[in-house]
Amino acid sequence: MEAELCYCGLPLHYTDPEIQRSVERLVRELGTHTRVTVSGRTWLVPRHYIALHGLRAAELPMLGFEEIRSI
Repeated sequence: MEAELCYCGLPLHYTDPEIQRSVERLVRELGTHTRVTVSGRTWLVPRHYIALHGLRAAELPMLGFEEIRSI
């Protein structure tokens, strides 16, 4: 079985197994990505990336996530 990768390119690098289980449950239930909207712009962001790295609004345009139109 191939290791699942974080958007940063590393294998999932959780240090807390409980948090990893919780995020994996969310991914199973809600999908791998979530919409993040800031100042009228929306990106599809991987849930694992948010859990592992956090997210700052100012970084969103530079991280290379898929930008989508807000509905």
